[in-house]
Amino acid sequence: MVSDLASGIEASILGDIWLSNEAFENLTVLCDDFGSRFAGTEGERPAVDFIVSKLKEYGLENVVADEFAYTGWRRGEAKLEMLTPKERELETISLAMCPPTPSGGVEADIVYLGPGYPELFLERKDEIDGKIVLCTSQPRPSGEMVHRRTKYGYAVKFGAVGFVFVNHNAGQLMPTGSIRPAYRMAGEISGIGVSWETGCYLVRQLEKGPVRVRITTTDVVDPEAISWNVIGEIPGGEMEDRVIAVGAHFDGHDIAVGALDDGAGAVTVMEASRVLAKHKGEFKRTIRFICFAAEEIGVTGSTCYVDKHIEEINGIDLMINCDGAGRADSHVYRVSGPEHLVGYLQGLVDRMNYDMRVVKSSSAASDHWPFYLQGVPAVTLSAYRGFEEVARVGRGWGHTSADTLDKVNPKHLKDAAMVLAQSLVHLANEEGVIAERTPVDEIVMRLEKSGMVETLRIQRKWHPGSIR
Repeated sequence: MVSDLASGIEASILGDIWLSNEAFENLTVLCDDFGSRFAGTEGERPAVDFIVSKLKEYGLENVVADEFAYTGWRRGEAKLEMLTPKERELETISLAMCPPTPSGGVEADIVYLGPGYPELFLERKDEIDGKIVLCTSQPRPSGEMVHRRTKYGYAVKFGAVGFVFVNHNAGQLMPTGSIRPAYRMAGEISGIGVSWETGCYLVRQLEKGPVRVRITTTDVVDPEAISWNVIGEIPGGEMEDRVIAVGAHFDGHDIAVGALDDGAGAVTVMEASRVLAKHKGEFKRTIRFICFAAEEIGVTGSTCYVDKHIEEINGIDLMINCDGAGRADSHVYRVSGPEHLVGYLQGLVDRMNYDMRVVKSSSAASDHWPFYLQGVPAVTLSAYRGFEEVARVGRGWGHTSADTLDKVNPKHLKDAAMVLAQSLVHLANEEGVIAERTPVDEIVMRLEKSGMVETLRIQRKWHPGSIR
């Protein structure tokens, strides 16, 4: 049963969001004024300062740019030369965290592994040593994504000297994306991205016989880089020491402005903070809003946040990650755990009279993950896409130069902010336990049983004895 108090707050916040264009205006500033906000770029710190100023303007408390150290990376020039059967230079870009090649580049024959699923690597592992692996970004027919870090990791494991990642969507769009987690390391071998059209050309040449290429990259790895997460709070009342953490990453990749991934999620979080801060004093729990940096290089900002604030983690009752929110007019809650949170949230959205799905999810590739690994109940609010759509387009415009502001519908941002803010009204005032924490050893056991540990190990993201 929704209390009269909750009903009154809901009417206020939903009307406020619907009548305001603040979220899209904030996204316009982030994209047009600060570019990609990618970690280490010129626009990152001004974007941090802008978000800080906005959270203070909205009336949040304890607003801070929270510093952390990580392994930084700056893009250099990348070159892909086909040497045989003919000489030709092909357009390419480095994948994020790609190391520089030795002088003269890396030269080897190509081995093509299609979509690069783990079983394809295992079937052909004896062909990979000393070669340059070529594979596409194609998800499985079910729509399940096989992360590029997994494909890169298998290439490294079986002795490849280079990795070429092909966008499976047409349009001359070269993909980027991280190949190792920047909170720990850079890549071991060169990883580059090419368009579908370039990949098809290379495959056609392979049908005629061996193809030899040279990769040259001049990227820069900085082992002592600094970045900042932005934090602000609406303090709670009688349960002030209990916290709901709400976050999204504000960085995009450096080849675009990252309007969809994940500027939209960041302004969704900011918009929810704006309308809820007007009702300060009406929530039992503290609501902590976090705009994470450096997510695009291996979920680095949130991992460093958890590591730095580990003494506060037991006080967090729920973590809501908004990576993907605001990209469409239909949304879904994806529950990492515990499983009984699915039923709780389904009951919540039913009471909110909002037609949305709540599903179980096992993705490790966003900012909920380091919280979940510490036992915090974790869920992601994202735009809903069916398996068929994911299987067909994968990331779509994401991680390419086409992730631009014109792809964002302001109404979709309103939809996401309304779902998030209305959910938080109920969650922050929940009198009972929202969801039981999962013991860390039980999480480890489940990951081992599911086989996910092998994937994380391949990605260099399995380190249960330490957070980072």
